[in-house]
Amino acid sequence: MAKIQILGSAAAEGIPAAFCNCRVCTEAWKNGGKDIRMRTAYKLNDQVRIDFGPDSLAQEYKYQLHSERLKHLFITHSHEDHFYLDLLNYRMPGFSVVEEDNILNIYGNPGVIRAIQRFFWEKSYDRFNGDYKKFRLNPVTLEPFQPVVLEDQDMEFYPVKADHMIGVGTEIPMCYIFRIGSSWGMIANDSGYFREETWAFLEKRKFKLDLMINDCTGGLLDIERGHMSGKYVLDTKARLEKIGSVTAETQYYINHFSHNGQATHTELEAKFNPYGIQVAYDGLEIEF
Repeated sequence: MAKIQILGSAAAEGIPAAFCNCRVCTEAWKNGGKDIRMRTAYKLNDQVRIDFGPDSLAQEYKYQLHSERLKHLFITHSHEDHFYLDLLNYRMPGFSVVEEDNILNIYGNPGVIRAIQRFFWEKSYDRFNGDYKKFRLNPVTLEPFQPVVLEDQDMEFYPVKADHMIGVGTEIPMCYIFRIGSSWGMIANDSGYFREETWAFLEKRKFKLDLMINDCTGGLLDIERGHMSGKYVLDTKARLEKIGSVTAETQYYINHFSHNGQATHTELEAKFNPYGIQVAYDGLEIEF
C-alpha cells in the first residue's frame, strides 16, 4: 500500500486569490476548510516530492515536512507556482546547515534545468562555474517517456508530455506516471486533454493505475487546451477506462483548481462525484 499527500490543491492564484472579490474567493473566506487552497504540490514520502511552489515553506510548517530530509524533487514545469527557485537559495552555507552528503536531486525537463542555471547565474553564483555543490543540488534532465528508477525508494517515474505552455518557448511540461512499491499512480495537473504521443504511450504500456490525479483548473467550465475542466475531465477518464489504465478499482481525483473555475469544493463534488471522481483538497492523504 502506497500513500501520497496533497500539499496544495490550487492553481497559480491560490484560493482565496490575492486582491480578489469574486464569489468563489468570498465563499472561501466564509467557509474555510477545504475551500482554502495553497498552490499545488505533492508529498510521496519524506524524501520524495512532486513540485515545489511559493507555498512550500508554509506547507512545511503546516504538515511538518522537514525539507532537510528531501532527496528527490520532481518538477512538472518551470512556472513559478510549481517551481519557486528562491527557496533553493537557502541551501547555501550561511543560510542553512546542509551536510556534504545531503544531495537534493532535482528532476525536470530541459526548461526546468535552464531555469535553475539562469537563477544561479543571475544571483551572481556564476563564480561556482555551474558547480552546485555549494548548494548540494544535482539537476537531472528528463527525457519524455524514459524511466527514472529510484532504487533507494523502490520507486520509478515515467515523465510524459503534458498539453501546457502552448506556444510559449520550447519547454514541454511533464505529467508523471509513477510506481511506489507495487502501486501505480499518475499525476496530471497543468495539462489539457493529453497529447496523442502521451495517449499512445499509455496505450502501449498498458499501465494499471491504482490512483489518477487529473487537472481541473477550470472547475465547471469546459477547457481543453493548457488545462482541463468540465467535459474534458470526463473525456479523459473515459479514454483511460477504454485503454484499461483506469478501472473500477482506480481512485480517481481532480486537483489544481482556480477560483476562475466558478466552483466551491461542495459544487465541484456535486458535479464530479456522480462520475466516480473525488475532489482533492489541501492536506488530503490518499492510500492506494
